[in-house]
Amino acid sequence: MSNYVKHQRLSPSEQEKMSALSEALSSVLSYGDEGLLIAIQILHNEQGQMRLSAYDLLWEKLDNEGKKKLITLLNG
Repeated sequence: MSNYVKHQRLSPSEQEKMSALSEALSSVLSYGDEGLLIAIQILHNEQGQMRLSAYDLLWEKLDNEGKKKLITLLNG
């Protein structure tokens, strides 16, 4: 299922928050590993569908190396 479809299930206020989250995630990821840690902290503050959608956004924004680091951090 595409992110577009998942995000359509969010309420208008959740869609607005998701847009802001997307911008925040893009911004912090420019700081390398430290940014990835900040992004994960941001995601841990979300719940339910917002959390899943936020993780989805983060996954899309990461390159293969970033995805490996994310998996390691989440399993760690």
